[in-house]
Amino acid sequence: MVSIVKHLISKNPVTLEKGTPAINAVKLMASNNMGSVIITEGGKLAGIITERDIIRGLARGISLDQPVEELGTTKNLVTVKEDDTIYTAVKKMAERNLRHLIVVDSKGNLVGVISVRDIIRESHVLKAISDVEREEFVGSD
Repeated sequence: MVSIVKHLISKNPVTLEKGTPAINAVKLMASNNMGSVIITEGGKLAGIITERDIIRGLARGISLDQPVEELGTTKNLVTVKEDDTIYTAVKKMAERNLRHLIVVDSKGNLVGVISVRDIIRESHVLKAISDVEREEFVGSD
């Protein structure tokens, strides 16, 4: 049986509305021990802000008083559907050098976020990824 993405979601997504100061995202990440916060607009998925975004913003001299969308990603969001295989998610993360991936339902509504940490935590997931890679390698002969 192939594992699917929704089985990796361990927490409800933490969100902030567009226009919220980025310092609030930092505080939420720290208090929830997570590396990302979803940006919403009118309750709908609008983006994501991550630890990396905060560090890059600070390095560019952007104040944490600026809105989350000034530091986070709000265009060309990389998402994965909740019923996609974990291999699909891992492949997207590797191709785009991402540590967090937004999970949506078939209509594009926010379901959650998975991280590299979620994947590593699940040894059966690592085995499944290894099995798929082995099948692809054998099939390429």
